[in-house]
Formats: sequence, C-alpha cells, structure tokens
Amino acid sequence: MTAEKAEARPARPGAEDASACPRCGQPGLMTARYPHAWHGQAGKRIRGFKEVILCAGCEGGEAAGALLALVDVHGQVCPEDTAAFLRLALDWVETARRQELDVAALAREEQRWHSGEL
Repeated sequence: MTAEKAEARPARPGAEDASACPRCGQPGLMTARYPHAWHGQAGKRIRGFKEVILCAGCEGGEAAGALLALVDVHGQVCPEDTAAFLRLALDWVETARRQELDVAALAREEQRWHSGEL
C-alpha cells in the first residue's frame, strides 16, 4: 500500500489554472490537495481528496499568515526560502485538515444558494 501525500500547486493571479477562493472569488495564491477519508452511510470507509485554497484576502490564522508573509516578501518563493516555504505550507495544510465544520456558516451558505446569491 502506498501512502497518500498532500500536494500543492502555486497559482499566479490571472493564470488560467488559478483556483478562485470559494469565500471571496478572488484568485488564490496556492491550492493544496490532501487525502481525506470518511465513513459512508453503510459504514464503509470512503477515500477521497479535499482542496484548500490560500487566499491573501480571506485567510486568517497563524499558519496561513506566516505563509502569506513569506510569499509577500518577494512575490514568489526564492530558492533560498524553499525549506521555510515547505515547512510553512505543510503547517498550513495540517491546520486546514484539522478544521471543524462550521455548521452556522454552512447554513448561511445554503440559504444564499437557495436565494440565488450563489
């Protein structure tokens, strides 16, 4: 069995492959895709992936802030910053993995969808 790993790809503002932030719609700076599993209704384990987008306007928290600050210094990751970037990116993805579902935010988004705002 092979271990599944998270992968990250940078996104350049205006680039065709830039993922939009699901919260504000602005181009993301980076998308991370990581393994995720859950148990279905029948109790069977289902494996899949989740994605999280690094957005300069919406991200909060220490891990995202440190990553954004590093990228903001040069506008890109310089070779001498690669090790720090990797450490900060992994911290950011792990923080995203541990986030709990915000049921109230989900209900607000569902209401916006039903009303035609989304």
